[in-house]
Amino acid sequence: MSKGKWFVVLSLLLVALLLVGCAGYTESNGRSSEQHGGSGGSVTAYAGKANGTSTKDLETRAAGALLDANVVLAVGKGSYKIELLGENDEVTLVLEAQDGQTVSGQGWMVADSFGDASYRVTAVEAENVDYVIEYTYR
Repeated sequence: MSKGKWFVVLSLLLVALLLVGCAGYTESNGRSSEQHGGSGGSVTAYAGKANGTSTKDLETRAAGALLDANVVLAVGKGSYKIELLGENDEVTLVLEAQDGQTVSGQGWMVADSFGDASYRVTAVEAENVDYVIEYTYR
C-alpha cells in the first residue's frame, strides 16, 4: 500500500475511535428550562429517549453556595438515575426510576465559583423521562 493509502486508512481509524469515545451519553427530543429567584430556583427537564452517563450543571446565581434540593423523577420505560453531587463530587442523593415509576427525594449540592451545581444522570434505554430539581440556598 502506498503512503497515501496508509494515511487515509489511519485517518479513518482515528475518526472512528473519536466518534466511539464521544458516545457516552445520547439524548433525543430533550428540552430543559431553569428558573432563578432570590432564595433558590429550579430546573425542569424532559428527554424522549436517553442512554448513557453524563454530568450536567444547574446554573445558580450564588457562587460557592450550599443548596438544599428536592428532586422528582419519572420514567416511562427503561431506567434513569440522578445523582446530586456535593463537595468533591460526593454523591448526596441517588434517585432511580424504572418502567413507569415516579420517585422523589431530598439532597444537597454545592455551587462552584461560577455558580454551577453539578448532578450526574445515567440512562439505560430510557424513554419519556421527566425530572424537576428545585433548590433553595442554605
